[in-house]
Amino acid sequence: MSLFGGDRDPAAEAKPYLDQIPGVGKQYYDPFINRGAEADTQLGGQYNELLTDPVGFLNKLMGGYKPSEGYQAQKSELSNELRNTAAAGGVAGTPYHQKMQGDMIQKLLSGDMQQFLQNVMGNYNLGMQGKQGESNKGFQASNWLADLIGGSLNQQAGLAFRSAEDANASSDAFTKLLMQGLGIGAGFMFGGPKGGMAAGSAIGGMK
Repeated sequence: MSLFGGDRDPAAEAKPYLDQIPGVGKQYYDPFINRGAEADTQLGGQYNELLTDPVGFLNKLMGGYKPSEGYQAQKSELSNELRNTAAAGGVAGTPYHQKMQGDMIQKLLSGDMQQFLQNVMGNYNLGMQGKQGESNKGFQASNWLADLIGGSLNQQAGLAFRSAEDANASSDAFTKLLMQGLGIGAGFMFGGPKGGMAAGSAIGGMK
């Protein structure tokens, strides 16, 4: 900055551009941050449900179970085989035959239910992993945005500091020059040219 204000303040010149950085950063990072926050809320609800009521969570999953077509076909085939075997052995329709058939069908049903639960949990885990990925991206985007805004503020602070230093240096130089001028004038008034030169040299040596 010049003594007479002719130069332009670099901090003031740069500020309108630096002030745009947070808005531009938010424009690009906020969608990821918002999706991450939403994913965090959903994950928190799921984890809370798993921790506080795991049995209820399992029952809710199994509430959608319906015997598969594969189970129905195997059940029909098994019933026919047991019926033929029981008839050949002369025990068809007896309590033993009924119990044996019930036990084997129950075992078959349990296997079908277990397969259903395994499939559902596989899909559930995929969904949880996807939400965790969104959460991680949101966290990363928020860190990037914080770094971007922090860097912008740091740049503005540096420019303001340097401008203040330049202003102080210019002010000191102007004051020194003014004092030299006043000293020379006073020297001329009271001691002529030699007095003016002596006064100027004395003030010029001041710090």
